[in-house]
Amino acid sequence: MTNSEKEIEPFMEYIAKHKQQIYQGIISNVPSQLPEKFGEMVKEYVNRQGKYARPALILLWCELFGGKITKDVEMAASAMQCSEDWVLMHDDLQDGNEVRRGKPAAHILYGGPHSINAGDYLHMVNWKIVFDTYQEIKKTKGEEIAKRYYDKFYNMLLTTSEGQYYDMTLTHSKDIMNFTIDDYFKSIYAKTAYYSVYGPMQMGAILAGADEKTVEGIKKYGIPIGNAFQIKDDLLDCLSTVEVLGKSVGNDIREGVKTPMLFSFVKEASKEDLEKVKAIYAKERENKTEEDVKFVLDMFKKYNSYKYAEDLVDKLGQEAKEAFETETKNINNEFKTIGENAIEKMIKRKK
Repeated sequence: MTNSEKEIEPFMEYIAKHKQQIYQGIISNVPSQLPEKFGEMVKEYVNRQGKYARPALILLWCELFGGKITKDVEMAASAMQCSEDWVLMHDDLQDGNEVRRGKPAAHILYGGPHSINAGDYLHMVNWKIVFDTYQEIKKTKGEEIAKRYYDKFYNMLLTTSEGQYYDMTLTHSKDIMNFTIDDYFKSIYAKTAYYSVYGPMQMGAILAGADEKTVEGIKKYGIPIGNAFQIKDDLLDCLSTVEVLGKSVGNDIREGVKTPMLFSFVKEASKEDLEKVKAIYAKERENKTEEDVKFVLDMFKKYNSYKYAEDLVDKLGQEAKEAFETETKNINNEFKTIGENAIEKMIKRKK
């Protein structure tokens, strides 16, 4: 184990400490009287138990800003994880992912219509947890904080859906010449930076009683963390394996997803290589071969597209760390150290 891996362990330990409680907060809200097969579908992703980083950020940022992990905070964490579980059931079908958390995706197991319906059902369960959380916060912390929590969760999910629209619009366009890096960042801000990083952090701070100026300040480091997180995800889709990631690899090329590597390649490639890659991206997913995917991956390597993306991650990571230190300069507790490790983990992720 390297020194950098040792440095990021505290956040993983923090997640492990709270994971079972978060899971129970979801599974206990799924009605037990469902038809057996449908219940299996609804709980498929819940029972696989993902990384739980998003709900852990709620808990950690609550403690970072002086709050305690009370029942309402645990419920908020469960609501966050439940949202991930149903969103991914829809997302995997839309994006053509065949593997999720090391197993076949829900639409592969049950078919598209059943996976969408099961995701819809879990979506309804999600809002029941959110409502119960609102009621518990209102009872223990007052109506103002309860409403701020609810509004933040609602706005975050609306923005995530908007981000999926941007992502699918870019993806479904066969033209690789006219997308910009700004188009890319617009998409991942809405879909990843808010939902995966600074939204959960802000909810935690709200539950700790932080004022709006403090909550807004989280965006200064949360956005670059989220952007770096997504670029790293795009890199891993090219450079990792199914066994390591627990989900499909090479999928962005098959789907036609516009990434920083593709943007860099288009700028740097020879006319001949560019025409070949354009022809591959013009194909429908089902017509792209493994040789096509490998050719594009080789082209990214040839034209230093990976380095371009890695340099972006490094730049954003440094920006995030500096902003975090500025925004938390008056905080000195054990949770700040874990928070620093969480940031490191998200930026240097390996899966």
